[in-house]
Amino acid sequence: MLNWWEKNFATCELGDERLNNRAYSIGQALSQGFGKALSEIFTSANELKRAYEFLPTAKQNLTK
Repeated sequence: MLNWWEKNFATCELGDERLNNRAYSIGQALSQGFGKALSEIFTSANELKRAYEFLPTAKQNLTK
């Protein structure tokens, strides 16, 4: 049986193999560290930064 992250990320097609690989590795790390803070899952500063850059975030317009 496939792991959760394989089911959800193995067939992703983001138009670039590097992005596909990043999604796959982030999904794997998130599934292994389920329930932990991102800073606990991604221990190096570079990994954490890449995960934050990759994951969707809500954009807010703060100008009035």
